[in-house]
Amino acid sequence: MASKSNLNPANAVTASRLLCLPWIFWALEHGDYQQATLAALVCGLLDKLDGLVARIFDCKTPFGELFDGIVDGFCWGVLLIAMAAYGLAPWIPCVAIVALGVLNLGLRMVYARRAGRATNYRSYAMERLVAYAAFLIGFALADFMVTYFYWLFLGLIVITIAHDTKRMLIDPVPGAAGAQAEAAA
Repeated sequence: MASKSNLNPANAVTASRLLCLPWIFWALEHGDYQQATLAALVCGLLDKLDGLVARIFDCKTPFGELFDGIVDGFCWGVLLIAMAAYGLAPWIPCVAIVALGVLNLGLRMVYARRAGRATNYRSYAMERLVAYAAFLIGFALADFMVTYFYWLFLGLIVITIAHDTKRMLIDPVPGAAGAQAEAAA
């Protein structure tokens, strides 16, 4: 069976999300919060679309799963810092959220090493929190209870990472024995 290429339509959709960042920064610089909101919505829509494209074109790859998670974290992390930099959100929770996201990325790398293969650690709670990060951007752009929601999110992400850390560092990796036996052969 031939391996699937990482140069595929799904990864192109994922990469295109990065093009939303200059659009958002341009809109923020010009005080056009409607344009910034539209760009953030497009970024989120493209995030949902890449998985659909992978299924339609049958081009799902382990790299694509990891790439999607990295682009998620990068886009929303950069935008959270942008919200603070433009005075739309409080600095402390923004920086703490991004720092916890980097910690989570490091833990995922350890988990992949434990698994012996490129794998995307599945955390239902963390996936929901990444989606909620998009709402945080919208709350900041709309000036809607920003301080409350940012501090609430910080508490939720701390709890989620504490739970996921145990699963990533201590609990057995599903399928790891099979992957290690395959690598040894």
